[in-house]
Parts: sequence; C-alpha cells; structure tokens
Amino acid sequence: MKKKKQKKMSKKAAIPAVLALSLLAGGVIPTAAPKVFAEETQVKGSSEDAAVAYLQSQVTNFTKSLPINQFKVIDSITDSATNTSHVRTVEQYKGIPIYGSGQTVALDANNNVYASIGNVTQNLSRSIIHTEASITEDDAVEIAKEGVESQIGTVNKYDGIDTQLTLLPQGSKYRLTYLVKLSTSVPAPGYFHYFVDANSGEVVKSFDAAAEVFDPKNATITTATGLDVFGKKQSFIAAKDSTTNTSYLYGISAAGGTTTNPNLVPLATFSARGMGETAFLLANLLFGLPGFDVKSNSLNFFADPAAVSAHINSDKINKYYQTVHKRNSLDNKGMTLISTVHIGTKWNNAAWNGKQMLYGDGDGVVLGSLAGGLDVAGHEMTHGVITNSANLTYQDESGALNESLADIFGVLAEMYTAGTTSPDDWEIGEDVYTPNKAGDGGLRSLSDPKTKSVPAYFGMKDNKYPTTYSERYLGTEDKGGVHVNSSINNKAAYLISAGGTFNDVTVTGIGRSKLEKILYRALTMYLTPSSGFKEMRQSAIQAARDLYPDKKSGTTTVPSAETSAVIAAYDAVGVPAQ
Repeated sequence: MKKKKQKKMSKKAAIPAVLALSLLAGGVIPTAAPKVFAEETQVKGSSEDAAVAYLQSQVTNFTKSLPINQFKVIDSITDSATNTSHVRTVEQYKGIPIYGSGQTVALDANNNVYASIGNVTQNLSRSIIHTEASITEDDAVEIAKEGVESQIGTVNKYDGIDTQLTLLPQGSKYRLTYLVKLSTSVPAPGYFHYFVDANSGEVVKSFDAAAEVFDPKNATITTATGLDVFGKKQSFIAAKDSTTNTSYLYGISAAGGTTTNPNLVPLATFSARGMGETAFLLANLLFGLPGFDVKSNSLNFFADPAAVSAHINSDKINKYYQTVHKRNSLDNKGMTLISTVHIGTKWNNAAWNGKQMLYGDGDGVVLGSLAGGLDVAGHEMTHGVITNSANLTYQDESGALNESLADIFGVLAEMYTAGTTSPDDWEIGEDVYTPNKAGDGGLRSLSDPKTKSVPAYFGMKDNKYPTTYSERYLGTEDKGGVHVNSSINNKAAYLISAGGTFNDVTVTGIGRSKLEKILYRALTMYLTPSSGFKEMRQSAIQAARDLYPDKKSGTTTVPSAETSAVIAAYDAVGVPAQ
C-alpha cells in the first residue's frame, strides 16, 4: 500500500518540568454522571453474566430484532473481604471495542447489583456501523510510525507496538480505526496513540500519552552495593555472571505470598548513557531489554548512583503495592519492572511510556536526578497501575484524576516506606526539586496546593493551583489541565486523611491507611476510562461504604465515619454529587 504523508502536528506550549512528571494514556470521551443505586437490583446467573444482563437492561432502546452483545467483560474481581464481585466491561459492536467506553458493576454475594459507574450508550443496536477494514494492521502501523517519526525523528527501535481494531466515537457516529500504540525511549520518550482510519489510512486522531526476565547462562543471585544519588550506601539484589565475575542490575522484588510461595517480581535497570537515537538501542540482544547494561566492578559495587536509586526505588514501590494492596506488580500479574536512567541530556522529567519507567538526570538547577525521588518512582509506577486497571484517559478531567492518583499513591508509598514514626510528607518530588535550595518543598503540594505556582499562560486567577472544582482550568493547554487540575483531587485526598476545615466544611480525618485502601478500591473496582471528578467522588464514597459499611439504628441509616470523611472532603473542594 502506498503510504500517505502525514502533516506534522503543531507544537503547543511545552509543559514545564514543575508540572510534568509524566503523562499517560489519554482520550477525549465525555462522561455522564454515574449510576449508583440506593436500592439493590438483583439479576440471575454468574456475576459476570449478571453484570452484563444488568447493563443490557439499562439500554432503554434495545432492539431485540437486531441483538448485539453490547458489553464485553474485560476483568472480574472477587473480593473475599466484603464477599462482593466487581466486573469491568467495555462496550463493543460486532466484537469491536468502542474507544473510551467502560462500566464497572458491583454485586453482592447473591448477585444483587448495588452500584454501577459508567455511561451506557443508547441506540447502539440501531446503529449501522461499517466494520470491514480495507487496509491491513501492518499498513496502519507503518502510517503511525511515519507520524511518530515526523515529530521526534528516526526511531531505530520501538520499545513496544500494540494494535487493535477500534471504533472511535465522532459525535453520534463511529469510525472504524486501528488504534496503534507505540512506546519509544529515543530520540524522545513517548507513548504515542494513533487512530488510523481502517479504510482510507487517514490519521483521524493522535496524541502522545507518554508520561511525561533476566535468565542468562551462568547467572547467580548476589548481594551488591552502591551509592544512590544522595551519596547513601545501599545494598540490593543483583545478578552475577560467574564466568566473567561481572554483576548486572537485574534483581527480584519479594513481598507478600508465603514462605514457600512468595510473590517475586523481576527487576531490570538500564542506562541510556545520555545518548540519542543512534546510541540508545538494545544494548544486549541476549537479554532483549532496552538500554545498556549497568555493570559492577570486581568488588560487586555499582558506581552509577542514578541506576542504583532507580533500582532500589522500583523495589520499594513494588513492596508497597504488594504489602498494602496485595498487588503483584503493576499489572497484578508479576510483570518485570524495567527502569532506564540517563535519558537524554539534562532532561528535567521522568516518564512511564506504557512499558517501563524512564528517568532524566535533570539540569541540576530546577531538578536533580529524577531517579532519586522515591515518590517520583511511585508516581510513575502508579501510572502503570492505572494503565492496568481503570485506564483513565489522559485528557481533561479523567486525565487530571490520572495525574492526581499518581501523586497521591506516590506520596503514600513514600510515607509508608519511611515508617509510621516519620512525619507526614504531602509534597511530591521534594527530594529532587531545586537541589541547590534547601527546604523549598516539591513540585506540587497535596496539603496546600496554592503554595505552588502555575505558569501565567494558563490564565488562572492567582496563577496558583486550584483547590476547588469551580476554580478548575477549562482551557486546552496541558491536555485540558491534567497537571493543573490534579490539585483538586489531591486536596480532597489530603483532607480525607488529615482532616481540617476548608471552605467552611469540617472534615474529620481518618488517616493514611484508610485513605489508601479507599482510593485503591475506587481505582481498581469503580473508576472507568472516562471518569471525571463527579465519578471520582461517587467511586470513593462507594469504596468507603464497601470497606466501612453504613450503620443502622432502627429505621435510620448513618454513614460510617470513613464514608462521612469522603463526602465532607469532596464537599469541601466543591465537587458536586450529581
């Protein structure tokens, strides 16, 4: 097929480093208010069958003469702690998924549907949608590659390419496209999404959603040492080649499970050596992983502080998720945690590109080595958790929630690692921000967002991060303000944990431990790709009710202290219930 030349995308104002720790998968699908039920609705069958049957019953104009399987189950979780089931679905037409669609359905032990979040499309069965592709998947990939390389230059090796036939909503109609996702590290980090028309080959839509197992022969597990970016000596697991007496930054993160069957997550850390497109290749084809191997000297000492920091931080964040949330790596299936340091020259950023964590060295003025920030690692790795759960689209309100949850779990993981006797730290990136200025905080503050400024071009009233829903940024910069508006949900999370009076609303805090359990449940069981702030509120309230049920006194039902804290916090930041 003859390739069609794609026009270069216009460059918008760059996101400053103080805003952009990372970007993740995005889209532009508007969301409707969630359906959360005061009365339970029972349907029959297995939990998955019951969920699908229930959702189909919400299609008011369903045409029985033109039946379609509108809902496809993509995940189902049984929660033994609450004896409930949680089913996640995507809408489809003739087996082809509809981009940005999604629903979550919660059922009790008797298959009573007690909560459902996510918009249900009406009249889909009456639609006539073209579903036959004229071009091949390979054609679409080549077109997408052309588009990517027109933006960032020649890519010698893609970190990953995923392709799926997808229906892209356009107003009331649907366009048959190939959704091509391309992950890159050089010449620039990216997680590019291209929607290529499956018949004409036209690029209908595109965006960069990049946030801003080792088993060779003769390898043995060993304990190695090295200095991190702060000059502190660290000990960690590495892999040693007994034939050369050289060790590499491959290891294992062990947490959870049992003594006979522990959860083991592989770790692999590489260096890009600050080089560009021709240098950052697969350094070792035997391992098949991106970047150059980081090697030790004969004393089993690693002399790359950024690599040492990235390696131990990925281990710590994984242990947080495994221990606190019983999550087995980012995908909950034990995927290898890959980190690459020394991306570019003085790159003031860190990223999750859909496959791995990427860390720049910083310019030494605005930012130091990003690999040194434990909460930065938590932020990026949480983007990986989000990708593998709610998959919040990286645009507008759902994108702001994506960034907010990455911030929240980043600081929660850091505080958990520091221990219960350490003071609370609600700043993100304070260890790497302005390394030559002591005590000036971090990139963003969750406890008091307005202590941080945003660039004037956002046109905010006070050039500060917003703390209420009515103050939110409504423009097009920063993908609709995904970093700017994240502070609204960040403030709500802080209030749930620490409490306080804000905007004349008093919140009685419930502590970090309960906060993290509520928000993790909301993320993994209730939020959908198109969820906005209202859905975040509803999801958090439902998660709190699941974990801390309402109390009944006669005919009166009173929310638990935990649920009351969530309600009050979202009232305080002005997120409406409906």
